[in-house]
Amino acid sequence: MAEGADVQRNTIQRLSDLFVNREDCYCIQLKQGYTRVEQPLTNDVLVQHLKGEVTVGSYQLDRDSRVKWLCFDLDPERLEDAKATAQKILAVLLGTETDSEGNETPRAWPNCIVLEASRYPDPSYHIWVLFLLPVRAKVARWLGLRILEMANLNPKNIEVFPKQEELTADRPFGNFVKLPFGKHQTALKWSRMLDFDTFQPLSLEELESKHGLSFSDEDMATLEGMETKRNVQVTFELPKAFKTLSDSEEEKAVRFLCRYWREGARNQLEMCFLGLCIKKGVSFESARRIISQVADRTKDSEKQARMNLVAYHYRNRVDVSLKGSSGIREIIREMRLK
Repeated sequence: MAEGADVQRNTIQRLSDLFVNREDCYCIQLKQGYTRVEQPLTNDVLVQHLKGEVTVGSYQLDRDSRVKWLCFDLDPERLEDAKATAQKILAVLLGTETDSEGNETPRAWPNCIVLEASRYPDPSYHIWVLFLLPVRAKVARWLGLRILEMANLNPKNIEVFPKQEELTADRPFGNFVKLPFGKHQTALKWSRMLDFDTFQPLSLEELESKHGLSFSDEDMATLEGMETKRNVQVTFELPKAFKTLSDSEEEKAVRFLCRYWREGARNQLEMCFLGLCIKKGVSFESARRIISQVADRTKDSEKQARMNLVAYHYRNRVDVSLKGSSGIREIIREMRLK
């Protein structure tokens, strides 16, 4: 919503109906972090949120540990390509299933899903799956992890809300998520609802067409009977072809790695770099030359071990456990904080 724009009453009502599940408390975003407000989340507060005067976080679980929505939080600081990840999740949600008679039906109607850029135009996305009636948090979390499994995505760097199955005496509030369509108080950027195909902003009027996903009694009984999902099975597809980098590309990689090739971080940095190379289809020969040059220029006394690591990872393709560029960013960030 543009700053200073009039807030339509029906927009406020839709925001409340679709996204607000617990009305006795909420959070307010500060310049650093959030603070809980143990007062009712009123329409007046929602108006302030939509105008950008405050930014509200809504607690997901109600007092009966039920939720109105499932949300995937895709943060570009944790993902190599947040947009590609969002597209994979949407492909599952908007895809079809074939029954025993060969009939295809959609897994979820598009109007049950909201794609949001939480600080547009940054590639920081929330994908909301809305429910017609609140469901048990256990069911929503099982669905979230199953969707990631179907998209072949590792949940390690993707936040799935709800994060817990029920409220407890020790955690009477659970987790909250920043409501959509407000202004990020630190980045000073607005949340936008996006088109599934173009990732371009949509008018808030589109919110009128959104509604919750419903389940049959039989489906709900099946979902509630599922055991808690602890693991997500993913498989990694190797690039179809591995290419040799040019001399200038290899030299650029060598110079970059040398800057951060420090004792205590070298092993982890090498593994992240090898993960990146394998995922991007960089040839074994290029990766080996780069690591060899880095070891020589930094006078690394464990050069042979470094070379053995290159051979091991390319031979066994153990790239699933390697973070790639996201891991490299983490290492650099830690170094800069020291």
